[in-house]
Amino acid sequence: MSKRAKRQSNIELLRIIVACGVIILHYNNAKLGGGFNAAKDGSLNQGIMAFLEVLFICAVNVYVLISGYFMRRSYKRDLLKPIELLAQIAVFSLGWFVVKELILGKGFSGSVMFQYLTRSYYWFVYVFIALYLISPFINLMWDALSPKNRKALLAVALSLFSVLSIAADILQYYYGEKIQGISFVALGGTQSGYSIVNFVLMYLIGCYLKDLDESGKKYQIGKLVLLLILNVAALLAWTYLEKLITGNKITSTTAWHYENPLVISIAILLFLVFKNINIGCNKAINKLAGASFPAYLMHVNFLEYLKIKKFVKGSTGLYVLHTIGCAIAIYLACFIIYFIYDLITRPLFKCIGDHWKKGRFLGVKEE
Repeated sequence: MSKRAKRQSNIELLRIIVACGVIILHYNNAKLGGGFNAAKDGSLNQGIMAFLEVLFICAVNVYVLISGYFMRRSYKRDLLKPIELLAQIAVFSLGWFVVKELILGKGFSGSVMFQYLTRSYYWFVYVFIALYLISPFINLMWDALSPKNRKALLAVALSLFSVLSIAADILQYYYGEKIQGISFVALGGTQSGYSIVNFVLMYLIGCYLKDLDESGKKYQIGKLVLLLILNVAALLAWTYLEKLITGNKITSTTAWHYENPLVISIAILLFLVFKNINIGCNKAINKLAGASFPAYLMHVNFLEYLKIKKFVKGSTGLYVLHTIGCAIAIYLACFIIYFIYDLITRPLFKCIGDHWKKGRFLGVKEE
């Protein structure tokens, strides 16, 4: 999310695709877009939705991994950046509140306004800010370890917070009741990977991949793509196997938990595939990628107007076109809104930054 001196358009393109993937995930989401609620059980449309879910459920992991990779050698954090992120939440949330409730809705309501400001999917922003602020210290700790101990740390972290965590989730899933006290993350369980624990894990993986890159590690893109396909297929099989065994709804699967080793693996492979695609520096892609975070904040507001249930129940061809078309259209709409927002607020934040030079940065040492 931070600006870089040299933005790699291949990674910026990945950010755009993953942001569109988040829109598709919420298009499918039973509570947000309602896609899975409308799809007939066992239908081809449901199968396509499950495939898209498996492909893009790694979206948050990808974003955090990218941060770990590109912030690996950075030991200072601009304290104004978290404020800018929180400002976007406030402005976009209140803006939608004004349009949808005051102008088109039932009028002012303090409780409704508070709901706009505290939507559940904003969790990502707050946890990411926490990671952003502690990441210089993570980097310093990583530097202090030998290459052998870095691998050991990563192996232990993956074992505790991915392999054993998903095992605890599976046990709870098949037991059928909430089991407390068997998680390495928290009393209430693993949080399905929606936690700072998973964020730190993905950040460390990003650091490790950066080290491999600096050591001259080479990848064959054909093998990466093959591994990606196999991982997606395995995760899709997991999804349907659980459904077959338990008879539960397809959306209740543990396969889609963020700490799932396969979900983590898909995030890594997606990143490596795009990292090894050389498309140079494309200004259009880089510009569009700037809206990936605003798209995450705003896209849900469009979903109720898309007649999702109608298309999910219709022909497969129209459903697929509608899903992809909506993701692209919403992203572009969010880009336009953000472009206007940026034009208005950029001078303000520049002014604040100019008057707040001392004490503005958090860091552990000079890079």
